[in-house]
Amino acid sequence: MLRREGARHPKIDVGYNKGTREGDKIGSRKMRSDKKVDVKPTISDRTKRQFYKFSELCELPVKDVAQQLIENACTSSLILDDINHWFRRDYVCPPAIHKGNIERPRLKIIFNEETGKINTRLSQENYDQLCDLSYSLDLPPTTTAAILIKRSLHNREFMFDYVRSLKHLSNEEKNELHAFLRKIWGFK
Repeated sequence: MLRREGARHPKIDVGYNKGTREGDKIGSRKMRSDKKVDVKPTISDRTKRQFYKFSELCELPVKDVAQQLIENACTSSLILDDINHWFRRDYVCPPAIHKGNIERPRLKIIFNEETGKINTRLSQENYDQLCDLSYSLDLPPTTTAAILIKRSLHNREFMFDYVRSLKHLSNEEKNELHAFLRKIWGFK
């Protein structure tokens, strides 16, 4: 039996259209539904060292601690009230609405020392929330993430709540974390 050039056997599925969705290219790979977005905020080396030490004392990877702090800070009234005076646009975080004013000067972060990046990954939902907050601040998402990390590290109530949520640590390890945080805040 002769076959025409380019003809395929009807029972053989070559797989050209497998894994395609609307908007995807034919033959492209499937996209994970829980795909995460890389966020690499730039912070000062001093803050980065403090953050790495804090992560080590938490016995968690830096990526996970950064992710948890950013996600919690985006919805925390403690942090949002702290940065409220920088909002240039309204920000809605139920149950509160933070009013912005476009007349406010745009926040500029200037580092007087060396800087470094912290790598973390956020779920698409949390990244969208970070983008909403960054739109309200009129800043890029990575800069907003850097502000949230710095502000959360220096907010006592927020950090006490975070340390309390770490169930895998013993009381002795939590006390060591509290002592380290007091050094960051300038207490002995």
